[in-house]
Amino acid sequence: MMELSAGVTRSRWTVVTAYALLAAVTQLLWVTFTPITTAASSEWHVSVDAVGWLSLVFPLVYVLLSIPFGMAADRWFRGSLLIGAALTAVGALIRILPGYEYALIGQMVISVGQPLVLNAVNKLAVLYVRPEQRANAIAAGTASLFVGILISTVTVPFLLTWQGMSAVLWTQGAISVIAAVAMLVALRRAPVFGVDAAAETSSTLGFSAIATLWSQRWVRLFSLLLFAGFGIFITLATWLEVLASAIGYNAQQVGIGIGVMTAAGIVGASIVPRWALRGQRARVVVRFSLVASVLLLIGLAVGMPQWMFISLLVVCGFLLLADLPVMLSLAEAKSDPQSVGAITGLLLLFGNLGGIVLSLIVQLLLGNRIVAIGVLAVVAILILPAVGRLQTAPSRIQRERNEQM
Repeated sequence: MMELSAGVTRSRWTVVTAYALLAAVTQLLWVTFTPITTAASSEWHVSVDAVGWLSLVFPLVYVLLSIPFGMAADRWFRGSLLIGAALTAVGALIRILPGYEYALIGQMVISVGQPLVLNAVNKLAVLYVRPEQRANAIAAGTASLFVGILISTVTVPFLLTWQGMSAVLWTQGAISVIAAVAMLVALRRAPVFGVDAAAETSSTLGFSAIATLWSQRWVRLFSLLLFAGFGIFITLATWLEVLASAIGYNAQQVGIGIGVMTAAGIVGASIVPRWALRGQRARVVVRFSLVASVLLLIGLAVGMPQWMFISLLVVCGFLLLADLPVMLSLAEAKSDPQSVGAITGLLLLFGNLGGIVLSLIVQLLLGNRIVAIGVLAVVAILILPAVGRLQTAPSRIQRERNEQM
């Protein structure tokens, strides 16, 4: 295992920028129909539940493909990422064809490409960015996900009102093609860091190796923390309107709240990871994200003034969304470069799985709102003691990198 000299080689930020654009587009396409569910239902003469599947297919496919596609990032990084970019663009173009069936086919194609793109974030940082700057690259790649969600949520209703569904799909299709081409051009530059070709070719990272990775305590701990933290965020974003309606908040107020929570999350995911990697600060970030979530859930159960509602959403968004790049940055520092893609896939699998499981539990309990809120609060409280086992001191691999610098 060998890295090129960081002292004589610069980071390739053009590759990181192209990746951030592509990652943002995958999320932009994922939530296309979320803010216009009723309008899409009328447009295609299908049920609201059918439109809901246009978004639900993404986390379901992600859970199925995350690990094998994470391994693909380790073995054939540029090829797998370019296939993901191509699937993203092709799926977006398929959606332009008129009819619900083409929208569903397009979303399924995009959802297959998504794990090929998102699981590449840590491997891209290893291959193109100097060791001391990798937390920044991972933060940029993950923050872009929430940028894509926010842009889609804001622009899709406007485009629909302006020129109808065709304006939404043509605009997003054009952006997707641009992002895929930008990634293709950027990846024409060969990696400048990471394992040498001989070592990467000889690696045999199969499913038996995944069991070996899972046997490491820190991998299980990170997976558990992402399951809870990212799962709570996705569940709140999905069901906040229903949970908040009983304490006097309408759809417009909740929409504003989700918007500011996501915007705060973009800021948190951008600036917190670098700070959190020093000393034991990551524990502080994760612990406070869970405490803030519990406070928000208590407020949703018993009621709270609007200023507190918005303030807690901002704090939760800032910290909960920062948890993802913090965990991924720590994982990059602890991982062998040959397996960093597989570990990224494993961690993102558990983050998405947390969103699916907790969202479904809350959906089943919506008839008793207090119980549904209580389940999320209990999950956050039960996971708090595990945060104390989060070790952020430099790993053996990180110490070796520091010695090489």
